[in-house]
Amino acid sequence: MIKTYVANVEELNNSALFERLYALVPEHRQKKIDRMRFEKDKRLSLGAFALLQKGLRDWGICDREPALSYGENGKPFLRDYPSVFFNLSHSGERVMCAIGDCEVGCDVEKIKDTDFKIAKRFFHEEEYEQILRPGSVRERQELFFRFWTLKESFLKVTGQGMSFPLDSFCIDIRENGISVKQYNGTDGDYFFREYDIKDGYCYACCAAAPKIAEKLTKTLLATDYK
Repeated sequence: MIKTYVANVEELNNSALFERLYALVPEHRQKKIDRMRFEKDKRLSLGAFALLQKGLRDWGICDREPALSYGENGKPFLRDYPSVFFNLSHSGERVMCAIGDCEVGCDVEKIKDTDFKIAKRFFHEEEYEQILRPGSVRERQELFFRFWTLKESFLKVTGQGMSFPLDSFCIDIRENGISVKQYNGTDGDYFFREYDIKDGYCYACCAAAPKIAEKLTKTLLATDYK
């Protein structure tokens, strides 16, 4: 089973809450936060790790300082829990976490004005053509970020990161489901789920197994993180 979580880091504008959570995360995360220049980035970094700790507790792991290691392309993993997989993402004022018993990737993106030339340049041709079909600009923007989150979640679950060109594979969005077409001869079984919680963001999760949570768990850092 794969569980998915989201939190709004605007809560961390409350300095007392920020300091309380800061004191509970490992020293290596504190140092990373301290090196950040902007307060928003500090909130996102702290919120993401707090969300991971919340997810691990729900998974039965109460390790306050889980040891992280990194794969060839920088994907983090839990060194002491090889059968538990996770992924983090953030955008705007949201942080997202996915955690489960198989390789997993997740992505969140804030829906905003965008230059569709980005899709023409970096996305697969079929994806770009689909983005141009809706009538309104807003619909095109939403579709652009749906593709973006789905593609990012796929790259993250494979561990390829940006070493895998965005136009080398195609996300196929249909009424009966979402799939990925890979054009390098390595088609595999990957499963997707999108979440629309009507907050101006797109959320997507991709995994190597189909048991992805149907609902995105909204987490209040002030009360759900203890």
